[in-house]
Amino acid sequence: MPLVTINLMEGRPPEKIERMITGVSDAIADALDAPIDSVRIVVNEMREHQYGVGGKPWRVVQAERVRAAEEAST
Repeated sequence: MPLVTINLMEGRPPEKIERMITGVSDAIADALDAPIDSVRIVVNEMREHQYGVGGKPWRVVQAERVRAAEEAST
């Protein structure tokens, strides 16, 4: 029984998450030649303060990326 855990930042509409569950389930069943009924998907939604990259809170990383994109476009 394949079990897949997906961690996402919160804020996506339930319909998109449901569509993702279907797509991931289909891909796993196909790749493993497993019955689709045996595939389990767990989706964990996180708030921004629960995630970090490179020792920095996610909000700091996002702000740095926005600044870098603005500088690159000028």
